[in-house]
Amino acid sequence: MKYNLINKPNPKYSTIEQVLINRGVDPSKINLYLNTTDNDINDYRLFGEQKLQCIGQLIKAAFEENMKIFMPVDSDMDGYTSAALFINYLCDVYGNDKVKECITWQHHEGKQHGLKDMIEKALNADLVICLDAGSNDYEEHQQLREKGIPIIIVDHHEVDAESKDAIVINNQICDYPNKAFSGVGVTWQLCRFLDENIFNTDFANKYLDLLAMGLVGDMMSLLSIETKHLVNKGLQYANIVNPFIYYMAQKNAYSLGSHITPIGAAFYIVPFVNAVTRTGAEEEKCLLFKSMLKMYAFDVVPSTKRGCKGQTEKLVEQAVRTATNVKNRQTREQDKAVELLEKRIETNNMMEHSVLLFLLNQGEIASGLAGLVANKIMAKYQRPCCILTRTTKEKDTFYSGSARGYSKSGVDSFKDICESLGSEIVDYAQG
Repeated sequence: MKYNLINKPNPKYSTIEQVLINRGVDPSKINLYLNTTDNDINDYRLFGEQKLQCIGQLIKAAFEENMKIFMPVDSDMDGYTSAALFINYLCDVYGNDKVKECITWQHHEGKQHGLKDMIEKALNADLVICLDAGSNDYEEHQQLREKGIPIIIVDHHEVDAESKDAIVINNQICDYPNKAFSGVGVTWQLCRFLDENIFNTDFANKYLDLLAMGLVGDMMSLLSIETKHLVNKGLQYANIVNPFIYYMAQKNAYSLGSHITPIGAAFYIVPFVNAVTRTGAEEEKCLLFKSMLKMYAFDVVPSTKRGCKGQTEKLVEQAVRTATNVKNRQTREQDKAVELLEKRIETNNMMEHSVLLFLLNQGEIASGLAGLVANKIMAKYQRPCCILTRTTKEKDTFYSGSARGYSKSGVDSFKDICESLGSEIVDYAQG
């Protein structure tokens, strides 16, 4: 077997220490890394006290004055956990009936993010709250502000500049030191602020399982001390209380073992949510998201299980089974797509190139699968992979899709290459 050592073994380090150093942990912080505490959680005030206060007062006023609040639900694990955490938290503060009365949410049709496909719905609200997305939607921010509708953005994505028309808390544009924090992390910190400064409550820490799953699902780096601590804490079985996560963990208990690890969560819980967000029908997305909300999860609904016509079941039980079915369906579609691209690689001698670029026609690969398939191709062929589908809109033709980088191929940053081509060629390269 041929292999290369990441680092030459140092006899003064134990096996665990050597592995951690090889993975990028600072040798001087190994003890801290292995023994994190709540003291490693950063101060939420680093997002900006004035902005946090403004957000808190807007939310409080919206409920007190029976305003219409609109929330897009971003289409991935981080987006679902962000929205579920926030809605569950508000149910603790105001009660289920009040939240049902004030908040309307909507799922994207496909793998879209932010407000661009939601603006018409948003323009009919009194307050818009966008979690895990929306920092770059400047045109939509302006439209809302011109109509007098305040918008709150709670996000973690990179931005070109901070919006002048929205209230944005984002760990990438402030003094918050942890840049490996996803949307659900920023949402959780906002709830901690609301607990201690607006509502005089203590509800945010009830949702550590949603926090951990969102961080794992968005593949946040566990080199961050804060992220590692919150993931480990949230994955403790004692903290697995969200209905969907609990039932999914029970279903996969044999595979997960005596405790849920980040790898276990990434393989046996997260993919089921991502399958629904990518390829599920609207009713399947709604069912899964409701199963994350304690005000709906245990509703008794007509059973959809084969052979059980006329019987009933809990909504969360139906959601777990539906997510499993969607995941199986997605796997079959994904395997067909990978096979299609593998044949194209062979036919066109694409291994001669540093980057595997696929220009497809509509329908060859479902848009929701482009990222998954790109990841599979990148891992197998060890090259950056870009899967783009030809799209026509208002007589203009362009290609859109997903890309995955592979730094060990010699292309250090595929994203930087795309951005260097300029907006006339590449309009949007993020993440």
